[in-house]
Amino acid sequence: MSYLTPEEVRLFYERNVPRQDRQGWYEDDAFDRLIAHGRFDNAQAVLEAGCGTGRFAEMLLSRHLPDHARYTGLDISSAMLARAARRLQPWALRAKLKPADVTLGLTGHKGSADRVIATYLFDILSPGHSRVLLDEMQGVLRTNGLLCLASLTPETETGDTTILTQLWTLVQRVWPWIVGGCRPVRLRRMLDENRWEILAHETVSPRGLTSEVVVARKL
Repeated sequence: MSYLTPEEVRLFYERNVPRQDRQGWYEDDAFDRLIAHGRFDNAQAVLEAGCGTGRFAEMLLSRHLPDHARYTGLDISSAMLARAARRLQPWALRAKLKPADVTLGLTGHKGSADRVIATYLFDILSPGHSRVLLDEMQGVLRTNGLLCLASLTPETETGDTTILTQLWTLVQRVWPWIVGGCRPVRLRRMLDENRWEILAHETVSPRGLTSEVVVARKL
């Protein structure tokens, strides 16, 4: 399996910011399911790793988070953060955006959040980086805080693999730059049952591309 380095990922997203806002055709169903299960109506402090252009943050801030809730978004791409800053300007007093390579950790955010979000992030990370980041997320979350994840995944809940998912996987293996290194992964299998309680798990396949949604409580 070929993985892009963090620097290669940064360069890809610096060059492809407008493209990221056109991915709602497969992301939005997963976003809706995360919102349904993430209990954001009583969140106090939200940290999003890999916030991208701020599309999911805008959904939360405009319709689902309490007015007093604080949001922090981290991303490796300065161009992504600039787009996110424009999008989140109406909530500038309580939404902060910071440059960060999350593969190096989440220093400065320990115990700071009751919701930690990562959408379509683990599918660009190597297994080693994924393990490190999950450990960091555990440290960031307060007791009983929720981890809210979405990612491309290889199979539906019934074990079926769609043609489009198979094609995406092939392209990623041969030409990872075309899809920014994104590959289908299995989020639930990454979570240690001794450290996380799975509260919700499902898959969605809009237009034939399957995503996995997981909400887990820190133990």
